[in-house]
Amino acid sequence: MTRIRYVKRDVKMKWKIFISVLLVVLIVGSGIGIYLLNQRNVNELVKKGERINLLVLGIDHIEGAQARRSDTMMLVSIDTASNKASLISIPRDLYLKYPSGRFWRVNAAYAIDGPKLATKMVSSFLGLPINFYLVVDYEGFKEIVDLMGGVKITVERSLEYTDKAGNLNIDIEAGTQTLSGEEAMGYVRYRGNQSDLQRINRQQKFLRALLQGGVTVEGWSQIKSIIDTGRKYAKTNLSLMDMYDLGRTVKSLGMEDFEMVTLSGKPARVDNKAVLLPRIVETRKVVAEEIHGVTVASNADIEVYVLNGEGGNYLARNTAERLTALGFSVTGTDNADRFDYETSYLVSLDEAGGELADRLARELNFDLEIVQAENFQNNMQSLKASGVNPPESTNLLLIMGEGSTGFVS
Repeated sequence: MTRIRYVKRDVKMKWKIFISVLLVVLIVGSGIGIYLLNQRNVNELVKKGERINLLVLGIDHIEGAQARRSDTMMLVSIDTASNKASLISIPRDLYLKYPSGRFWRVNAAYAIDGPKLATKMVSSFLGLPINFYLVVDYEGFKEIVDLMGGVKITVERSLEYTDKAGNLNIDIEAGTQTLSGEEAMGYVRYRGNQSDLQRINRQQKFLRALLQGGVTVEGWSQIKSIIDTGRKYAKTNLSLMDMYDLGRTVKSLGMEDFEMVTLSGKPARVDNKAVLLPRIVETRKVVAEEIHGVTVASNADIEVYVLNGEGGNYLARNTAERLTALGFSVTGTDNADRFDYETSYLVSLDEAGGELADRLARELNFDLEIVQAENFQNNMQSLKASGVNPPESTNLLLIMGEGSTGFVS
């Protein structure tokens, strides 16, 4: 998981963001039917202090193509109660099970049934309600950036790539520069021999540069050109009033209130195609922390030191290997001060250990007693006297006693 957090506050930044969002209102709203004018779903969420979840889709423009896959997928989630916002980037190669029972990359959803299925797939995967979507065609993206006068950004390395089938020709030099619409489209779409996650990092960097630079609109003719482009290349189920309310909500946010996160996946090949298998546990952790504000520890966050208190050959070492395979962090192994422990113990060595002990205990298939180090003083002193010395980072001490050998047999 990649996370970007903003810490610098700029009072004028709120107005730059507000102008940017209002520009989106002008761009997209002009193409919405009048029957949607007075819908105020966003306002109702704000009144209740509930989250606004908006799926943003960037779509390829390939001449003659009947089915178009989403090239970019991002969930924008705004906590209206705490005035915080999270942008969760979803890799297009994530390999998910569809309602039909078949498996495809997540970016196929738009080609199969448009934004409705794309929203349903992301909502189901993240376990979140997503009521709004915004679809932007890359051709429109390119034209709008040009109308804005370009975006200033530092390109860290030269980007060169040609895809004749996709009508994509990228040639951008390294260095600080103002990207034109064509160059900006190449910058956010470039993949080359890199992973999709690296491409997502550039997309997030571009968004940050766009927000920090703000939007400059000079005269009605430019506004009209942007509106015409929006009507041609963008669509959404947000009403005009919804977008106005969304703009007012975002206006209250500073750059330090935005956090960008990228979901990860396990690279694999299916039917000779590169895909990313979802990391379910890590994804749930991202949702818990970013959306629900709950800190969730993963197995890797638990550092455990394993002791053989039963006397079986290689018991501590084999236990460590099993725990490592389960994703736990093992800081070391040793023999206990004796081999006649009738009970197995899980000893919390610090505050974190106290919070994490239950999680580790659930993975063990034998009876044990969870204790605090301060309530285990005599044993701790005996262990120390016998040479047991876990690293300072260790949260838990696992003493394998009688009945524990089944864990590794």
